[in-house]
Amino acid sequence: MSTTIEEPTSTAPEDAPGGKPIGLGISTALVAGTIIGSGIFTLPAALAAIGPISILGFVVSSIGAMLLALVFSYVARRFPAAGGPYAYAREGFGDFMGFQTVWNYWIGAWVGVAAISVSAVGYLGSLVPALSENRFAQIAVAVTLVMVLTYVATRGLAAGGSLSFVLMILKVVPLLIIGTVGFVAFDAANLGPANLTGSSTMTAIGAAVTLTLFAYIGVESASIPGQAVKNPTVTIPRATLIGTGLAAVVYLLSTVAVFGALPNAQLAASEAPFADAAEAMFGGWAGPAIAVVAVISCIGAMNGLILLAGQMPLAAAKEKLAPKAFGLTNKNAAPAVGLFISGGLAAVMTYFGFGEGGLVEVYTKLLLISTLATLLPYLMVAAAELRYLIVDRQPGPAAGVGLKILVTSLSVLYSIWAMSQAGTEEVYLGFMLFLVGVPLFVVVLRMVGNRSGAGHDITDRAGS
Repeated sequence: MSTTIEEPTSTAPEDAPGGKPIGLGISTALVAGTIIGSGIFTLPAALAAIGPISILGFVVSSIGAMLLALVFSYVARRFPAAGGPYAYAREGFGDFMGFQTVWNYWIGAWVGVAAISVSAVGYLGSLVPALSENRFAQIAVAVTLVMVLTYVATRGLAAGGSLSFVLMILKVVPLLIIGTVGFVAFDAANLGPANLTGSSTMTAIGAAVTLTLFAYIGVESASIPGQAVKNPTVTIPRATLIGTGLAAVVYLLSTVAVFGALPNAQLAASEAPFADAAEAMFGGWAGPAIAVVAVISCIGAMNGLILLAGQMPLAAAKEKLAPKAFGLTNKNAAPAVGLFISGGLAAVMTYFGFGEGGLVEVYTKLLLISTLATLLPYLMVAAAELRYLIVDRQPGPAAGVGLKILVTSLSVLYSIWAMSQAGTEEVYLGFMLFLVGVPLFVVVLRMVGNRSGAGHDITDRAGS
């Protein structure tokens, strides 16, 4: 398999697959909108139990996310292929690892949709108390959200991306207001002791990193549509870096403001820390308003994940590494069958997830499964780019190769470390997902008639 492409010619907008091409604004919205989901609205309470030093842990996570974003920007500049992580892993390590990447990422996407739908119902319950007391109504609302957003995704990338853009604005602006204007309520006395864990500084920071590293899932979002993006070799890297950077700024500013708005003990005990902090900043009306923003944030993240759950298997199906059904497109050039399969599985997972335990338990269980399944593709992309830079890159002068090798190496180490922090049970589950993918790979090859497993040559895809 050839891996010697340096600068492929980008597809012209009118020739881009996937219907009407998407530009920088929508691509950025896919990244920021998918990253900024439900977790940020409850995270300050968990961090408050560690103490203000946990903000340093959040900074470390943010740096790790930017390293991954840089890696995705490097790969997209030379190889803006549809499928993003799948295409990059396949370029570096062949069909089997390409299949494992799309298999794990696809599971992570629709399980993530289920997790966030549960969180959305939780926030809706704070606005409509009757909902929080009726388990059947909670299931119905969660499943309805999944199916409505799945239908929107079948209208094409441009329609789904436009919704992502609107939802991103609706949730980012209020969070930035809290992270800027909200500092008028900041009181350093509320922070309390820096480290409340009783352990060392490094241990406390590590605990905070463990809590926050899951907040940045979505840095790859702009790369998955590939050449359905206008001028992909420029737009995808810019959208990846801008979207991830915007999410990091929103996260850090708003979290610090919340820490200063409430006494640490109150913050640690809060079930809705952003809502409680908003009331302290702006008055009683702000709490319900933040609950509305939280619902919007959940819907935005669900919308992004549903779009991606269709696009990556679509790219694999076109190269005979996924069942043909995932490659079928409708008049809007959307993978409608694949989207409804993914949406249906998310709805089923949502239904069974409500079988036992409260909303928080259901959300946490689903989120950990989703996150671990997504971290493997991140590792594969970083490792594939490191191989390209060290082994496959054509000899000769190249600007910034040393820096790229450093950034990519750090991304590999960060991805491995992040996976190790998920917990023994979750790591075991992730390993089992990988093992299930081994026989499934053979079955898929048989189903699609790809007896060699070679798919199409990578050079054909990059230059098409």
